[in-house]
Amino acid sequence: MNALKRLECVDAGTEHCPCYLAEIGECLTCSHLQGKDFCDCNWRGVCIYQEYAWNRYKIRDRRITYVSDVISVVPVCDIAFIMELSVNSTLSRELSQPGSYIFVRPEGMLAYFDTPISVMDSDPGKNSVKIAVQILGPKTKVLNRDLKKVVIRGPYRNGLFGLKYIKSLKDQKALVILRGIAQAPGVLLIKKLAQQHNDITVIVDPGKIEKDIVSDIINPYCSRIYNVDLLSFPGQQLLRNLISDQDLRLVYSGGSDEQHLNVLNYIDVYNPKVMLAVSNNQTLCCGEGICGSCGVVLEGTVVKTCKVQVDPRKLVERGVLNG
Repeated sequence: MNALKRLECVDAGTEHCPCYLAEIGECLTCSHLQGKDFCDCNWRGVCIYQEYAWNRYKIRDRRITYVSDVISVVPVCDIAFIMELSVNSTLSRELSQPGSYIFVRPEGMLAYFDTPISVMDSDPGKNSVKIAVQILGPKTKVLNRDLKKVVIRGPYRNGLFGLKYIKSLKDQKALVILRGIAQAPGVLLIKKLAQQHNDITVIVDPGKIEKDIVSDIINPYCSRIYNVDLLSFPGQQLLRNLISDQDLRLVYSGGSDEQHLNVLNYIDVYNPKVMLAVSNNQTLCCGEGICGSCGVVLEGTVVKTCKVQVDPRKLVERGVLNG
């Protein structure tokens, strides 16, 4: 049997399910909404097809697109900055979970400029979120202006792979590896692990943005923080030694695909029982599983990585996360 026959949609059972895919017979979870005459899903929540019927055979997508005030912009370096945006209370709460991201574009620009950006931090009390932006192309370049307002679309949840490992880890040891702009989404992840009473060790490498942007925020939640160049010999030695700890239960890699592979190689050699979670570096365009830009083929199945949770090891084994 195809191991990927039953896909795990990150939106299943949420207020955003059933989504647009249900209307066109492309639901990732429900076999009835795929056009089949029988139930062949592994979903344990309220029946998705029943939800669709109760909603008069219409989708129940509540993702919002609205204009947000830019509260502040803090430069990090010539190619990166941190932006704080106003949001409503519901969105600030929904974006407080690890893996959260939003689509952002300047007010007045076409939807072509929507760019997905991971949420760095969320403050439900202040109704605001922070994002860290690295200028890589036209979509991010237009954000590097003296903006007063931006257009936000969200919330989206699949900014990392291995969510089930993160949510289930309690009273254990975790290693979090953050490099470059991928430091930013590590904040929510670390807060979640700390909330579940885990002992957290963090490696921070400034990478191309040449600055540590998270240590001041995460320091209260961590047992140890190491600032090191991961590409150096001492950095690799530290990484190997920390992964070799047999009490370690989870490793999270936030960075490039090459970094993910490097981390997995150490895990396979020194501590193969450790659970692995990684940042989602796939190309995202619509976030709804429609455009196909995020699709990868695993075991003959097209996986929409903007919505589907896949074991990071499977992606590495199939050569997807190899840059």
